[in-house]
Amino acid sequence: MIRFFWRLYGRLYFIAIYGKQEVKKTTLYQILVGKHTTSVLCYAYFHDLLPYFSVLPTLEKEKFDQEIATLVHKGYLSQDQQQVILKGELLSNVLRTSAFQSLNYFQFGRKEEVCWRSFRFLLQVTSFLGKREQYVPLENAPIYTERVRAVTHQYGQKLPEIIYEETKDLFQTLTEDHANLLAQALSGYQQEGAAFFQLIPDKYEQTLWSTLYKSAAIHQLLAQITKHPEYLLYQFLSPLLLQNYNQSMLQTRELVRQGRSIEQIKKQRKLKEGTIQDHLIEWSLIDSAFPFSDFLSQDMQNVLKKMPKDSFTYPFKELTELFEATFLEIRLYQIWRKKQLSC
Repeated sequence: MIRFFWRLYGRLYFIAIYGKQEVKKTTLYQILVGKHTTSVLCYAYFHDLLPYFSVLPTLEKEKFDQEIATLVHKGYLSQDQQQVILKGELLSNVLRTSAFQSLNYFQFGRKEEVCWRSFRFLLQVTSFLGKREQYVPLENAPIYTERVRAVTHQYGQKLPEIIYEETKDLFQTLTEDHANLLAQALSGYQQEGAAFFQLIPDKYEQTLWSTLYKSAAIHQLLAQITKHPEYLLYQFLSPLLLQNYNQSMLQTRELVRQGRSIEQIKKQRKLKEGTIQDHLIEWSLIDSAFPFSDFLSQDMQNVLKKMPKDSFTYPFKELTELFEATFLEIRLYQIWRKKQLSC
């Protein structure tokens, strides 16, 4: 995938995305704004761009086209019909550093802000439990207050110790820079948190870089929380985390887990078979425990092993004819193989 940069807020800022040296312009735009179709998601996945899916959701197509044209005019890019091709290097590999490696807008971007604010508010309330001091709550909207009230009512005075131990363990798994950033942004008993813009390192002070840096820290924290379903913090945030995903896909996933076949789900949900297949493909992208073998017999796996490693670049009609497999079987196997190679 290309490296590209973007003018935002009247200045020129940079986003680096790695891989091939060319990309279809319309697909690049769809990844940036987060067009939620299986073809766009799979393209992003196979080209290692899924973490940047929907990184610029409000980006206007006209503005995007103007900036691409500017980059072509300045000689940074060339354009062959609808393909955009990088000419040389635009910037150093900033996004390959540990500061940005945890970015995952596909998994956390949609509810990043509400998850962080919920986490921060729960810690503030917990820190004042049993204290006589008055404090100004960080949040007053019901989406935050009602959920925190329910947790404090359920756990009472046991809550501070539980939250302290879980938070301590979680922060020990973060990079030092991310842990320091988030810790200094927290408010509680005898601590007033700073705003993120006060804490971002000077070298990332430009608007877009600072946003990415903050998001990378929050995404790393949320990723660690998802690894611990036994944690109270996971149970508290999981309803919000699930809102990052296609809700219709989650309904299909639940029915599959109950043992329903694709045909049964199609009839029960009154959906087209292609829609159910899209749900299965999206589920396979987000879940490291997706049951690939339930949809791919051993015989079919043996057949599809012969596909080229870059088979995702081939037309599906050609692949289905060569390997006598369905679209769903081919796509799931391609995803499964990439996941295995990434381990």
